[in-house]
Amino acid sequence: MTEVVVVGPGLMGLGIAQVCAAAGYTVRLAGRDAASANAGRQRLAGALARQTSKGRLDPGTADALLARVQPVRDEEELAGCDIAVESVPEDRALKHAVLKRLQDALPAGALIATNTSGMPVSGLASALRQPAHFVGLHFFSPVERMRLVEVVRGERTAQATMGRALSFVRRLNQVPIVVRDGPGFFTSRVFAAYLDEALAMLAEGVEPDRIERAARESGRAAGPLAVFDDVSLALNLQQIRQAHADGLPPERCRPLAQPVLEAMLALGRAGRRQGGGFYEPLADGTRRLWPGLAVLFPPAASQPAPEQVALRLRCAEAIEALRCLEQGVIASADDADVGSMLGLGFPGTEGGVLAWAERYGLSRFIAACDALARQKRPRFAPSAWVRERAGGGLQDYRALLLERNDTR
Repeated sequence: MTEVVVVGPGLMGLGIAQVCAAAGYTVRLAGRDAASANAGRQRLAGALARQTSKGRLDPGTADALLARVQPVRDEEELAGCDIAVESVPEDRALKHAVLKRLQDALPAGALIATNTSGMPVSGLASALRQPAHFVGLHFFSPVERMRLVEVVRGERTAQATMGRALSFVRRLNQVPIVVRDGPGFFTSRVFAAYLDEALAMLAEGVEPDRIERAARESGRAAGPLAVFDDVSLALNLQQIRQAHADGLPPERCRPLAQPVLEAMLALGRAGRRQGGGFYEPLADGTRRLWPGLAVLFPPAASQPAPEQVALRLRCAEAIEALRCLEQGVIASADDADVGSMLGLGFPGTEGGVLAWAERYGLSRFIAACDALARQKRPRFAPSAWVRERAGGGLQDYRALLLERNDTR
């Protein structure tokens, strides 16, 4: 494979185009039309210039990367592309329309991938005549710095397609983990559990600064409320509404987050790029927590200790990671740890989300989750499978899961 088309010249699409160009591919950048593709390439030039100014790229490398990325003026230019990566917004109808046009423009047998953070690949494959050549590739932002890629096998994805997709990801110098298809895959499920638990605490009256400090002091680069602001509250709410529209089970529709996000959006607090969300910008370029949070979510008279807040956040993501392991969404505890560190910003010093749980002690972890579940938080209740692992750990389950992964 030597020629790649990336459809969707937004933030993610441009990042994917950059890593493809860095791997030596000729990249065709496609948008709604030729003007959109041209504008996307100009934004990529600006992004490369910023990376150069920060010392992440030398000028010669930046120029060479940009030269390998060319805007698509006519769909006939895609006839030589061996692989396509669709990276348009998380709207099912839009993705279906783009995928249908791609299969008509690409040569027979071309690999078609969707960059989605949680839409089931098997559902998107219904737009294609040859779903065997279709796969999910979930990149992370910023793509040029985040090395993880979830490779998602749909119900009708061929084994040969998986092999081609894994080879492609490795050639990009990215780290692939294979995940089973389903809403949220692995990383989005685990990260949503972590982020949404922070919103649950905020709604309960836990002081927002207490939540943010607990997360940072446990090794996160930023607190969960800051992450929501950076990603966009509006985008998170859009994803929740799409999950409802898709008829997903209630637990996959993020019931902890929805009321808090709706309350914030009702006041125009949509996120950092929209002027502010949980935080507000200051004149010196920094930001602070929005004072209006104390009115919208009044602090409780009694506040939990910082270590209790940190443990609750850790337990939320670890119990969801264990569910993914139990359900075969991921092949091993090792994949969960790699995914959490490279994709979710889990502290590297901890070795990953499940390595933390094992080192903390599974029996002790189960006791902490049981205590949280007794406080009318059934989402923390460990399954019988998790309780069985308390004695022997997670290692004994890896071989079985790897065998299951090879046959699915």
